[in-house]
Amino acid sequence: MGKEKSLTIVIEESIYKQLEEVVEKRGFKLEDEVTEAIKSYIDRMRSYRNDPFFQIGKAGKSGLKDLAKAHDEYLYGRKETK
Repeated sequence: MGKEKSLTIVIEESIYKQLEEVVEKRGFKLEDEVTEAIKSYIDRMRSYRNDPFFQIGKAGKSGLKDLAKAHDEYLYGRKETK
């Protein structure tokens, strides 16, 4: 393991107690479980960042200038006039 940093956070007591229960049942140290939770969060955020579905503004450009106004027509076809 590389260099370590110290981190101080403030969380609600109820959340802390729940975390303590989980850690105690698993038989691990609190610091190790929090570190694993942070790693998991980082991995999920990387996955989102690399997933084209979540790339807002980079995909899905239609070139249609009236899309907000006429999106139903584009999705379902022209409305019939009566």
